[in-house]
Amino acid sequence: MEVVRITTALKALVRTGWMQRGIPPSMGETVAAHLFESAVLAYYLASRLASKGRKVDPNRAAVLALFHDAGEAILGDLPKWATDNLGENKRNAELNANRELGTDGLFMEYKAQNTVEAKVARLSDRLSTVLQGLRYERMGFDVREIIHGYMREIEVLLNELPELREDVDRLMKSL
Repeated sequence: MEVVRITTALKALVRTGWMQRGIPPSMGETVAAHLFESAVLAYYLASRLASKGRKVDPNRAAVLALFHDAGEAILGDLPKWATDNLGENKRNAELNANRELGTDGLFMEYKAQNTVEAKVARLSDRLSTVLQGLRYERMGFDVREIIHGYMREIEVLLNELPELREDVDRLMKSL
């Protein structure tokens, strides 16, 4: 699949979870917007981690975050219910889609969560979703279920990256 087709698909693909909570497609966050915010957050958080003495490559963390959902250019954005019920089948489909895109190495590193950069990328993905949820909540949409679910995941990740707790708290309060 050519690069322009990938970016076009991701720019047009509205994240399903928001639409299932009543966000109109015209107001919906696209996968591309989510990937961009995740990558910026990953670079920032990895840089903060490095400044605190942790060995981490902010560029690698940002790239992992930028491509963590690239397979959705082919698969689409599956809702949580489908993800939960498809299990390993979803992971295999994502891996095949990432192979076609040439991003399978990034996908595998992100999913394995065995590098600091992958953990920062996952934290940034979850944080981006919470931040977007808080934006929608301010508009009057009921997205508490998504926010609370992702906050639990953020807590687990912050237990592995405790140096980032203050930075994450400050980012969430900045909205």
